[in-house]
Amino acid sequence: MKRWAAVLVAAIQVTPIGGLAAPLTSPPGRWTVTACVPDTVGLDSSIWNTGRGTFFGRALGQTFLAFDTVITRITVWRTPNNINAVGTHLFVTTVDAAQQPPRPMTQGILQDGPTVFIRDSDPPGQLVRMDFIIEPPLALPRPGLYAFFLQREGCDIGETRLTASTDNPYPYGIYWITGRTAGGPCALRSVGGGEDYTDLIFEIEFCRTDATPVRGRTWGELKLLYR
Repeated sequence: MKRWAAVLVAAIQVTPIGGLAAPLTSPPGRWTVTACVPDTVGLDSSIWNTGRGTFFGRALGQTFLAFDTVITRITVWRTPNNINAVGTHLFVTTVDAAQQPPRPMTQGILQDGPTVFIRDSDPPGQLVRMDFIIEPPLALPRPGLYAFFLQREGCDIGETRLTASTDNPYPYGIYWITGRTAGGPCALRSVGGGEDYTDLIFEIEFCRTDATPVRGRTWGELKLLYR
């Protein structure tokens, strides 16, 4: 089980005073400086042992802890042979850290798009990598807890199946799924539930300038990718 007290302590350590007591409401910014040092955090795609799929327009999500504030890319992988005929749309949202576990606030959308279409892997039968390039980069209001969600284009009722791990590999968040949209307007619905031991397999690329101080991080003995 996630140690949510430790998660909140880690979030507080990278969040300015007063920035974590309530859901974040500051509007997202846009990064204008082109020179930066890529800083990638996430999970190694080789550790996946299961998948989670969309249906009836539901979106799949993951909460994460942002030590830096400028996001340039979010990457996920579909399971092998999950051939898609429609695109997948990205959202980044705020999180209510006062709840336990910290709960995504899907009405607090900080990033809407892009939509990425990858039909299959090349060659077929491999994991299907999906890179969501955020251009211009998303400037988060501050370091702290956030969530990303992936939904089939147009709230299509079919399945986009993403790789995941049930071994609780990521210490700062969990997998979430939203309510259905079938029969109603296409939108990002409120979360309907989460799985405390499950995480989507993902990478998030942050951009930091040379003037940005490097923060110390402790990831434990987890198979996390950080470079």
